[in-house]
Amino acid sequence: MSETTIRHRVQPTEPQPSNGHLKSTKSTPLQIDLSVLWPSYFLNALFGRRIYRLILYCTYLFWFIVGIFVLRKTEKATRAVLYVRQYAHTVALSNIEQSDSFKELLETLDRDFTRPPAILLLNQHALNMTFNFLCNTKEFPGVHERLIFVTLDSTARDVLAEYWPKIRQFYWPTPSLYKSFSFAEGPYQLIYLLRANIAVALLRNGKSFWMMQQDTFWRKNLFDENFEDDTSFDALFDQIGDDEDSLRAEWVNGANFFVKATPDTLTFFEAIADKLKFFYTPDMGIMIHQCHTWSSPKCKWIPHKIAHSWEWMYTEQTHAPAIMQLDCETDGGTKLQELAKFGFYFTEADGRTCKPSAVHQAAARMEAGQIEIGRHSWLKLSWGRFQFRMYWWIVDMILWMPILGPFLKPYLPLVGYILMFTM
Repeated sequence: MSETTIRHRVQPTEPQPSNGHLKSTKSTPLQIDLSVLWPSYFLNALFGRRIYRLILYCTYLFWFIVGIFVLRKTEKATRAVLYVRQYAHTVALSNIEQSDSFKELLETLDRDFTRPPAILLLNQHALNMTFNFLCNTKEFPGVHERLIFVTLDSTARDVLAEYWPKIRQFYWPTPSLYKSFSFAEGPYQLIYLLRANIAVALLRNGKSFWMMQQDTFWRKNLFDENFEDDTSFDALFDQIGDDEDSLRAEWVNGANFFVKATPDTLTFFEAIADKLKFFYTPDMGIMIHQCHTWSSPKCKWIPHKIAHSWEWMYTEQTHAPAIMQLDCETDGGTKLQELAKFGFYFTEADGRTCKPSAVHQAAARMEAGQIEIGRHSWLKLSWGRFQFRMYWWIVDMILWMPILGPFLKPYLPLVGYILMFTM
């Protein structure tokens, strides 16, 4: 083979000088189409272009609606906080303590009460619910003698005095609480600030007390449990959740609770009152947080078999509780009508005359586990109940998570209003 042939077949592996310089070589970079890694590529390939675009538009619509709800909730939260700040002076602790009405209340407690009183708040828009409650509890001796209604307007005062003259009142006219209001609104927050300030005023004067709400059905007499004599706690709260094993057990319901007059419980409620002035948060959320994070006072929980929330109706309805709170609607104006559908309406058509047979029938249905509420279908729920059940399901999912759930349990209720952005 000739030398010329070899030179043509063997190519040099090193660059050769040309005109005194080395020749540079360029390599083409490896290019990868990263678009195949995006979820949209797989959705497009899986469903086709038309279905993919429908999914895309539905996603945009969903987040647009969520955004509208968030903006609406932000506006409601802002208005609620401003309302409380604007009218907090009308329910101020100093005004309550210095009033002649409160001094008369203390005299009444010293003179006529051998057991702690039960305090309830009332404006004219809750009269029908109040008559329903009084007709229910009329069945139990000694209950009405322990009730004290904080009446917030002259209509509530006069109507209650006309039909139930023996029921004691603490008249505290509060124009900022005259109107009807709903869950998480400004007046809703303000009335719980009033409740906290009344609690502080009583505790400062060494008075233990019950706090109660009228939207509670009593199947048995709660006072017969003699919780006031139990020395194992400073404050005793009702709780939410299905039972003691519920993820939300030991979360304060806040409808019916008993507080002993101690320095620790006084500090506890002073803190609640201070926080309600500035934060958009439910008072029960503050109670939950303080019970689980403070070393004192010692909080204890009324067993579910004695006091239950409305969630009992959505269980198997076994072990009927002695009392059951029925607040599961967002519209106070329709609450009593909703309860009437389930058999918890205890007056005649006039809304004033008691119907004892209705009380007995409701108790019998509870004992038999026969409260018919359409619990097998979410479609039969009222809008208020639907939202509450949806949010409780979300909360249960959060609390179920290992490590994170137990860590968040004392804090999650503080942002309850914020999480419930559709309400």
